[in-house]
Amino acid sequence: MNQQLTKKNLTIALLAVALSTIAGCGIHSFDESQVPVVSVDPSGAQPVISWTPQQAYRLTVYAGTADGDGLGALWSTYATEYANQLNSPVTYGVVPAGSTSTGRAAPPLEAGQTYTVTVRRKDPKGTGDGFTNTHKNYVGKKTFIAQ
Repeated sequence: MNQQLTKKNLTIALLAVALSTIAGCGIHSFDESQVPVVSVDPSGAQPVISWTPQQAYRLTVYAGTADGDGLGALWSTYATEYANQLNSPVTYGVVPAGSTSTGRAAPPLEAGQTYTVTVRRKDPKGTGDGFTNTHKNYVGKKTFIAQ
């Protein structure tokens, strides 16, 4: 009986050490408040794209309702440091200061056609890389009809 009790105590102790080690690695759960809430003002030739919380690392505009519907990105801009340095709002086709684009000019959007915008943020609380990486990617999405 004492041997069974000792094994049980050892198992509990090892489990406690394992859990405290994992907690010490900085693992944290998905934070819904970090998902970008995207809005688009589709009026005019170049829609204005906004999001909260402020700053992201990539913005992409696709034709269709779901990441290009297989058509690929029409236009994308991203922070040059691959960090949340892209500020809201962004005007479609205008590369903000401190960022770069995919290298081609943004084609004009056609009135009445459906487009989708995705805004990507890195987890501001994430740390580490490789095995200890705790970064999460947060993606906000908005579908709109060009006017």
